[in-house]
Amino acid sequence: MSAEVDALTVVNQLRDLAADPLNRRAIVEDQGCLPGLILFFDHPNPQVVYSALLAVRYLAECRANREKLKGELGMMLSLQNVMQKGRGFDDVSI
Repeated sequence: MSAEVDALTVVNQLRDLAADPLNRRAIVEDQGCLPGLILFFDHPNPQVVYSALLAVRYLAECRANREKLKGELGMMLSLQNVMQKGRGFDDVSI
């Protein structure tokens, strides 16, 4: 299995966990989840980036998570970088 497939599998699992409102606070409180999601924003595969962004969107739907998300090291800068790259997500399938 390639590293790219592994990355997509991991980020899709995190996205699926974040889709459940009951998991959102626990994911943000976990020491490794947010830093890991942020690293996926720079991945060369647009599907990996898209899934990471979707996971963060789900996490941000929980009001209690928003300050922690904004304050996470590298989060805002990485989001700006994704927006500036203007990655075309038109051809991304979920």
